[in-house]
Amino acid sequence: MKRVTFLTPEELVAHCENEEVSLVIEYRDDDNKQRQVTLAGERLKEAAEYLRRPKFEAYYRKDGIFFEVVVGWK
Repeated sequence: MKRVTFLTPEELVAHCENEEVSLVIEYRDDDNKQRQVTLAGERLKEAAEYLRRPKFEAYYRKDGIFFEVVVGWK
């Protein structure tokens, strides 16, 4: 797995659109249950909402390699 750092949510969305990948975000909901959402296309704009949640992990896969998303804006 490789790590990729993004400075803004917009930069992350633009990168996923350019690379034509789906962004997977795992997070805890309000009841502390683990959830997973896969965002692609127009839904990528929702990424910032999920990345504000506590204990999230985000990644995408391209050419068989997983890329962990590191947020640089927090």
